[in-house]
Amino acid sequence: MHNSFISEALDIKLLTQLNGTIDTLRTASFLAWAGLFLLGTPATAEDALEFDVGGLMFGDLYHLPSHHTPEGNNATGAVLRRIFLTTDIRYGEDWTGRLRFEAFHEGAFENYELSHRIQDMGAGKKLAGHQISGGLIPTISFDLIEAFWGKRYLMRTAPDIQGIAARDLGISAKGKLSQSGRWSYRAMYGSSETWEADKNPHDKFMGAMTWRPTPGTLLDAYVDHESRPGRLDRSTFQLFAAQQTERYSVGLVYTHQDRQEDPTLELAALMGVVRLSNKIDLITQVQRLFQPSIKGNDIAYIPFDPSATATNIVAGIEYRLTNRIFITPNIVYTHYGVNPQGVRPEDDLHLRLTFFFNYE
Repeated sequence: MHNSFISEALDIKLLTQLNGTIDTLRTASFLAWAGLFLLGTPATAEDALEFDVGGLMFGDLYHLPSHHTPEGNNATGAVLRRIFLTTDIRYGEDWTGRLRFEAFHEGAFENYELSHRIQDMGAGKKLAGHQISGGLIPTISFDLIEAFWGKRYLMRTAPDIQGIAARDLGISAKGKLSQSGRWSYRAMYGSSETWEADKNPHDKFMGAMTWRPTPGTLLDAYVDHESRPGRLDRSTFQLFAAQQTERYSVGLVYTHQDRQEDPTLELAALMGVVRLSNKIDLITQVQRLFQPSIKGNDIAYIPFDPSATATNIVAGIEYRLTNRIFITPNIVYTHYGVNPQGVRPEDDLHLRLTFFFNYE
Protein backbone atom coordinates (compact mmCIF):
# COMPACT_ATOMS: atom_id res chain seq x y z
CA MET A 1 0.00 0.00 0.00
CA HIS A 2 1.13 3.58 -0.65
CA ASN A 3 1.67 5.89 2.29
CA SER A 4 -1.11 8.14 0.98
CA PHE A 5 -3.63 5.42 1.71
CA ILE A 6 -3.97 6.41 5.37
CA SER A 7 -4.81 9.98 4.37
CA GLU A 8 -7.41 8.71 1.93
CA ALA A 9 -8.87 6.46 4.61
CA LEU A 10 -9.22 9.41 6.95
CA ASP A 11 -10.47 11.95 4.44
CA ILE A 12 -12.72 9.78 2.30
CA LYS A 13 -13.42 6.26 3.48
CA LEU A 14 -13.85 7.04 7.17
CA LEU A 15 -16.27 9.82 6.21
CA THR A 16 -18.13 7.37 4.00
CA GLN A 17 -18.30 4.93 6.88
CA LEU A 18 -19.70 7.58 9.23
CA ASN A 19 -22.25 8.73 6.65
CA GLY A 20 -23.31 5.14 6.12
CA THR A 21 -24.17 4.74 9.82
CA ILE A 22 -26.26 7.89 10.24
CA ASP A 23 -29.53 6.09 9.43
CA THR A 24 -28.66 3.37 11.96
CA LEU A 25 -28.10 5.93 14.70
CA ARG A 26 -31.26 7.87 13.85
CA THR A 27 -33.27 4.63 14.03
CA ALA A 28 -31.62 3.72 17.33
CA SER A 29 -32.43 7.13 18.79
CA PHE A 30 -36.05 6.87 17.72
CA LEU A 31 -36.46 3.37 19.19
CA ALA A 32 -34.80 4.39 22.46
CA TRP A 33 -37.15 7.33 22.91
CA ALA A 34 -40.15 5.27 21.79
CA GLY A 35 -39.32 2.59 24.35
CA LEU A 36 -39.19 5.16 27.13
CA PHE A 37 -42.54 6.60 26.02
CA LEU A 38 -44.16 3.16 26.16
CA LEU A 39 -43.02 2.71 29.76
CA GLY A 40 -45.46 5.41 30.72
CA THR A 41 -45.30 8.18 33.32
CA PRO A 42 -45.08 7.22 37.00
CA ALA A 43 -47.88 8.25 39.30
CA THR A 44 -45.78 9.69 42.14
CA ALA A 45 -42.65 11.75 42.48
CA GLU A 46 -41.06 9.03 44.63
CA ASP A 47 -41.34 6.60 41.70
CA ALA A 48 -40.10 9.09 39.12
CA LEU A 49 -38.88 7.66 35.85
CA GLU A 50 -35.36 8.88 35.11
CA PHE A 51 -33.09 8.11 32.20
CA ASP A 52 -29.70 8.98 30.76
CA VAL A 53 -28.92 8.79 27.06
CA GLY A 54 -25.28 8.60 26.00
CA GLY A 55 -22.93 6.96 23.60
CA LEU A 56 -19.38 6.03 22.80
CA MET A 57 -17.29 5.00 19.82
CA PHE A 58 -13.79 3.76 19.12
CA GLY A 59 -11.59 2.68 16.26
CA ASP A 60 -8.08 2.57 14.83
CA LEU A 61 -5.65 3.73 12.25
CA TYR A 62 -3.62 0.59 11.55
CA HIS A 63 -0.82 -0.99 9.57
CA LEU A 64 0.17 -4.68 9.63
CA PRO A 65 3.81 -5.19 8.57
CA SER A 66 3.38 -8.96 8.91
CA HIS A 67 0.47 -11.35 9.32
CA HIS A 68 -0.26 -15.06 9.06
CA THR A 69 -3.03 -14.43 6.48
CA PRO A 70 -2.58 -13.02 2.95
CA GLU A 71 -5.45 -10.58 3.62
CA GLY A 72 -3.75 -9.16 6.69
CA ASN A 73 -0.19 -9.03 5.44
CA ASN A 74 0.72 -5.35 4.78
CA ALA A 75 -2.90 -4.24 5.27
CA THR A 76 -3.29 -0.54 6.05
CA GLY A 77 -6.37 1.51 6.80
CA ALA A 78 -8.72 3.19 9.25
CA VAL A 79 -11.64 1.46 10.95
CA LEU A 80 -14.47 2.64 13.18
CA ARG A 81 -14.87 -0.54 15.21
CA ARG A 82 -17.85 0.24 17.42
CA ILE A 83 -20.55 2.89 17.95
CA PHE A 84 -22.89 2.53 20.93
CA LEU A 85 -26.05 4.44 21.81
CA THR A 86 -27.19 3.66 25.36
CA THR A 87 -30.28 4.52 27.38
CA ASP A 88 -30.03 3.78 31.13
CA ILE A 89 -33.35 3.87 32.95
CA ARG A 90 -34.12 4.21 36.68
CA TYR A 91 -37.55 3.84 38.24
CA GLY A 92 -37.68 4.70 41.92
CA GLU A 93 -34.98 3.37 44.22
CA ASP A 94 -34.87 -0.24 43.06
CA TRP A 95 -35.67 -0.63 39.35
CA THR A 96 -33.11 -0.16 36.57
CA GLY A 97 -33.00 -0.92 32.87
CA ARG A 98 -30.65 -0.63 29.90
CA LEU A 99 -31.30 -0.39 26.17
CA ARG A 100 -28.15 -0.31 24.08
CA PHE A 101 -27.81 -0.23 20.30
CA GLU A 102 -24.56 -1.09 18.57
CA ALA A 103 -23.19 -0.33 15.12
CA PHE A 104 -20.16 -2.53 14.57
CA HIS A 105 -17.53 -3.37 12.01
CA GLU A 106 -17.24 -7.09 11.20
CA GLY A 107 -13.44 -7.04 11.44
CA ALA A 108 -12.28 -7.64 7.86
CA PHE A 109 -9.10 -5.79 6.90
CA GLU A 110 -9.46 -2.80 4.56
CA ASN A 111 -13.25 -3.02 4.77
CA TYR A 112 -15.46 -0.12 5.89
CA GLU A 113 -19.01 -1.46 6.19
CA LEU A 114 -20.93 -1.45 9.49
CA SER A 115 -23.65 -3.77 10.74
CA HIS A 116 -26.00 -3.04 13.63
CA ARG A 117 -27.88 -4.86 16.40
CA ILE A 118 -29.33 -4.49 19.88
CA GLN A 119 -26.58 -5.34 22.34
CA ASP A 120 -28.45 -5.00 25.66
CA MET A 121 -32.12 -4.91 26.53
CA GLY A 122 -32.74 -5.84 30.13
CA ALA A 123 -34.17 -4.76 33.46
CA GLY A 124 -33.07 -5.25 37.05
CA LYS A 125 -34.40 -4.90 40.58
CA LYS A 126 -32.74 -4.64 43.99
CA LEU A 127 -34.26 -7.22 46.29
CA ALA A 128 -33.20 -7.61 49.94
CA GLY A 129 -29.61 -6.68 49.22
CA HIS A 130 -29.40 -8.64 45.98
CA GLN A 131 -29.57 -7.55 42.34
CA ILE A 132 -31.86 -9.57 40.06
CA SER A 133 -31.58 -8.90 36.30
CA GLY A 134 -33.20 -10.38 33.23
CA GLY A 135 -33.40 -9.99 29.46
CA LEU A 136 -30.59 -9.70 26.94
CA ILE A 137 -27.85 -9.00 29.48
CA PRO A 138 -24.07 -9.42 29.95
CA THR A 139 -23.05 -12.85 31.18
CA ILE A 140 -21.19 -13.29 34.46
CA SER A 141 -18.39 -15.19 32.67
CA PHE A 142 -15.97 -12.27 32.61
CA ASP A 143 -18.01 -9.25 33.74
CA LEU A 144 -15.79 -8.87 36.81
CA ILE A 145 -12.62 -9.22 34.71
CA GLU A 146 -13.81 -6.70 32.14
CA ALA A 147 -14.79 -4.16 34.81
CA PHE A 148 -11.32 -4.52 36.35
CA TRP A 149 -9.53 -4.29 32.97
CA GLY A 150 -11.45 -1.21 31.86
CA LYS A 151 -9.68 -1.01 28.47
CA ARG A 152 -12.05 -2.89 26.21
CA TYR A 153 -11.77 -0.19 23.56
CA LEU A 154 -8.11 -1.16 23.19
CA MET A 155 -8.35 -4.95 23.55
CA ARG A 156 -11.02 -7.33 24.79
CA THR A 157 -10.25 -9.68 27.67
CA ALA A 158 -8.76 -13.04 26.71
CA PRO A 159 -11.89 -15.17 27.44
CA ASP A 160 -13.96 -12.75 25.36
CA ILE A 161 -11.54 -12.85 22.43
CA GLN A 162 -11.45 -16.63 22.41
CA GLY A 163 -15.20 -17.16 22.30
CA ILE A 164 -16.69 -17.24 25.81
CA ALA A 165 -20.16 -15.70 25.37
CA ALA A 166 -20.46 -12.04 26.40
CA ARG A 167 -24.28 -11.78 26.17
CA ASP A 168 -27.13 -14.19 26.82
CA LEU A 169 -30.90 -14.07 27.00
CA GLY A 170 -31.51 -15.08 30.59
CA ILE A 171 -31.66 -14.10 34.26
CA SER A 172 -28.93 -13.37 36.79
CA ALA A 173 -28.56 -12.74 40.52
CA LYS A 174 -25.72 -11.02 42.38
CA GLY A 175 -25.18 -10.16 46.02
CA LYS A 176 -23.14 -10.35 49.20
CA LEU A 177 -22.65 -13.59 51.14
CA SER A 178 -21.28 -11.91 54.26
CA GLN A 179 -22.17 -8.77 56.15
CA SER A 180 -18.64 -7.42 55.70
CA GLY A 181 -18.94 -7.76 51.92
CA ARG A 182 -15.76 -9.81 51.65
CA TRP A 183 -17.67 -12.73 50.15
CA SER A 184 -20.09 -12.30 47.26
CA TYR A 185 -21.68 -14.42 44.57
CA ARG A 186 -22.94 -14.25 40.99
CA ALA A 187 -25.29 -16.74 39.33
CA MET A 188 -26.93 -16.81 35.90
CA TYR A 189 -29.07 -18.97 33.67
CA GLY A 190 -28.76 -18.39 29.92
CA SER A 191 -31.64 -19.82 27.93
CA SER A 192 -31.53 -21.68 24.62
CA GLU A 193 -33.49 -18.81 23.06
CA THR A 194 -31.31 -16.36 21.13
CA TRP A 195 -31.79 -12.83 19.93
CA GLU A 196 -29.55 -10.09 18.50
CA ALA A 197 -26.18 -10.02 20.35
CA ASP A 198 -26.79 -13.42 22.02
CA LYS A 199 -24.89 -16.09 20.05
CA ASN A 200 -25.51 -19.06 22.36
CA PRO A 201 -28.48 -21.28 21.31
CA HIS A 202 -28.08 -23.67 24.28
CA ASP A 203 -29.02 -23.74 27.97
CA LYS A 204 -26.14 -22.58 30.12
CA PHE A 205 -25.77 -22.45 33.92
CA MET A 206 -23.13 -20.13 35.40
CA GLY A 207 -21.94 -19.49 38.94
CA ALA A 208 -19.12 -17.56 40.62
CA MET A 209 -17.86 -16.65 44.08
CA THR A 210 -15.59 -13.72 44.96
CA TRP A 211 -13.40 -13.14 48.01
CA ARG A 212 -12.09 -9.66 48.79
CA PRO A 213 -9.61 -10.02 51.67
CA THR A 214 -8.56 -6.35 51.56
CA PRO A 215 -9.80 -3.26 49.69
CA GLY A 216 -8.60 -3.44 46.10
CA THR A 217 -7.73 -7.15 46.22
CA LEU A 218 -9.92 -10.01 45.01
CA LEU A 219 -9.95 -13.68 44.09
CA ASP A 220 -12.80 -14.95 41.90
CA ALA A 221 -13.71 -18.55 40.98
CA TYR A 222 -16.15 -19.18 38.13
CA VAL A 223 -17.73 -22.35 36.70
CA ASP A 224 -20.35 -23.05 34.05
CA HIS A 225 -21.95 -25.92 32.15
CA GLU A 226 -23.56 -25.78 28.74
CA SER A 227 -25.57 -28.74 27.42
CA ARG A 228 -25.19 -29.35 23.68
CA PRO A 229 -26.40 -32.13 21.37
CA GLY A 230 -24.20 -35.25 21.26
CA ARG A 231 -20.79 -35.33 22.94
CA LEU A 232 -20.21 -31.60 22.62
CA ASP A 233 -21.13 -30.30 26.10
CA ARG A 234 -18.96 -27.48 27.42
CA SER A 235 -17.80 -27.00 31.01
CA THR A 236 -15.67 -24.04 32.08
CA PHE A 237 -13.48 -23.43 35.11
CA GLN A 238 -11.91 -20.01 35.60
CA LEU A 239 -9.81 -18.28 38.27
CA PHE A 240 -9.15 -14.55 38.44
CA ALA A 241 -6.91 -12.72 40.93
CA ALA A 242 -6.41 -8.97 40.96
CA GLN A 243 -5.06 -6.05 42.91
CA GLN A 244 -5.87 -2.41 42.26
CA THR A 245 -4.38 0.76 43.80
CA GLU A 246 -4.36 4.43 42.87
CA ARG A 247 -1.08 3.96 40.98
CA TYR A 248 -1.51 0.59 39.29
CA SER A 249 -3.73 -2.42 38.69
CA VAL A 250 -2.65 -5.98 37.88
CA GLY A 251 -4.78 -9.04 37.21
CA LEU A 252 -4.22 -12.68 36.24
CA VAL A 253 -6.86 -14.95 34.72
CA TYR A 254 -6.75 -18.67 33.91
CA THR A 255 -9.56 -20.22 31.82
CA HIS A 256 -10.05 -23.89 30.98
CA GLN A 257 -13.04 -25.08 28.95
CA ASP A 258 -13.63 -28.79 28.34
CA ARG A 259 -15.51 -29.14 25.05
CA GLN A 260 -15.66 -32.96 24.93
CA GLU A 261 -15.09 -33.97 21.28
CA ASP A 262 -14.40 -30.36 20.25
CA PRO A 263 -10.89 -28.90 20.86
CA THR A 264 -10.15 -27.71 24.40
CA LEU A 265 -9.87 -24.01 25.25
CA GLU A 266 -7.07 -23.26 27.70
CA LEU A 267 -5.48 -19.87 28.27
CA ALA A 268 -3.90 -17.55 30.80
CA ALA A 269 -3.65 -13.76 30.63
CA LEU A 270 -1.89 -11.04 32.58
CA MET A 271 -3.38 -7.53 32.52
CA GLY A 272 -1.73 -4.42 33.86
CA VAL A 273 -2.21 -0.66 33.95
CA VAL A 274 0.27 1.83 35.46
CA ARG A 275 -0.83 5.43 35.97
CA LEU A 276 2.04 7.76 35.14
CA SER A 277 0.05 10.96 35.60
CA ASN A 278 -3.50 12.27 35.61
CA LYS A 279 -3.49 12.06 31.82
CA ILE A 280 -1.18 9.15 30.90
CA ASP A 281 -1.40 5.39 31.53
CA LEU A 282 0.84 2.53 30.44
CA ILE A 283 -1.29 -0.47 29.40
CA THR A 284 -0.46 -4.09 28.62
CA GLN A 285 -2.17 -7.45 28.28
CA VAL A 286 -0.27 -10.70 27.67
CA GLN A 287 -2.35 -13.68 26.59
CA ARG A 288 -0.99 -17.23 26.36
CA LEU A 289 -2.94 -19.92 24.49
CA PHE A 290 -1.88 -23.38 25.67
CA GLN A 291 -4.02 -24.90 22.92
CA PRO A 292 -4.56 -23.44 19.40
CA SER A 293 -7.28 -20.79 19.21
CA ILE A 294 -10.74 -22.37 18.88
CA LYS A 295 -12.06 -19.31 17.01
CA GLY A 296 -8.91 -18.73 14.98
CA ASN A 297 -9.40 -16.59 11.90
CA ASP A 298 -13.04 -15.88 12.86
CA ILE A 299 -11.88 -13.46 15.58
CA ALA A 300 -12.58 -9.88 14.52
CA TYR A 301 -9.61 -7.46 14.15
CA ILE A 302 -7.07 -9.73 15.86
CA PRO A 303 -7.46 -13.19 14.22
CA PHE A 304 -5.27 -16.06 15.45
CA ASP A 305 -3.83 -18.85 13.36
CA PRO A 306 -6.00 -21.86 14.35
CA SER A 307 -3.23 -24.45 13.93
CA ALA A 308 -0.70 -23.44 16.61
CA THR A 309 -0.33 -22.29 20.21
CA ALA A 310 0.23 -18.56 20.58
CA THR A 311 1.40 -15.75 22.82
CA ASN A 312 -0.33 -12.42 22.21
CA ILE A 313 0.87 -9.09 23.58
CA VAL A 314 -0.83 -5.70 23.41
CA ALA A 315 1.01 -2.66 24.79
CA GLY A 316 0.14 1.00 24.56
CA ILE A 317 0.33 4.47 26.06
CA GLU A 318 -3.05 6.03 26.75
CA TYR A 319 -3.26 9.83 26.47
CA ARG A 320 -6.43 11.33 27.94
CA LEU A 321 -6.92 14.54 25.98
CA THR A 322 -10.06 15.14 28.06
CA ASN A 323 -12.07 13.00 30.47
CA ARG A 324 -13.98 11.71 27.43
CA ILE A 325 -11.46 11.57 24.58
CA PHE A 326 -8.51 9.14 24.63
CA ILE A 327 -5.77 8.58 22.04
CA THR A 328 -3.65 5.42 22.45
CA PRO A 329 -0.70 4.49 20.22
CA ASN A 330 -0.22 0.73 20.64
CA ILE A 331 1.15 -2.46 19.16
CA VAL A 332 -0.39 -5.94 19.05
CA TYR A 333 2.06 -8.79 18.52
CA THR A 334 1.26 -12.52 18.25
CA HIS A 335 4.01 -15.14 18.28
CA TYR A 336 3.11 -18.70 17.24
CA GLY A 337 4.51 -22.10 18.16
CA VAL A 338 5.20 -24.93 15.74
CA ASN A 339 2.00 -26.60 14.52
CA PRO A 340 1.49 -30.39 14.09
CA GLN A 341 2.72 -30.12 10.49
CA GLY A 342 6.06 -28.85 11.76
CA VAL A 343 5.48 -25.30 10.52
CA ARG A 344 5.50 -22.14 12.61
CA PRO A 345 3.00 -19.61 11.23
CA GLU A 346 4.27 -16.12 10.50
CA ASP A 347 4.01 -13.80 13.48
CA ASP A 348 1.37 -11.07 13.47
CA LEU A 349 2.28 -7.43 14.10
CA HIS A 350 -0.35 -4.68 14.28
CA LEU A 351 0.71 -1.03 14.57
CA ARG A 352 -2.29 1.00 15.71
CA LEU A 353 -3.37 4.46 16.76
CA THR A 354 -6.59 3.86 18.70
CA PHE A 355 -9.13 6.59 19.47
CA PHE A 356 -11.92 6.45 22.05
CA PHE A 357 -14.80 8.91 22.53
CA ASN A 358 -16.84 8.21 25.67
CA TYR A 359 -20.04 10.18 26.28
CA GLU A 360 -21.79 7.71 28.55
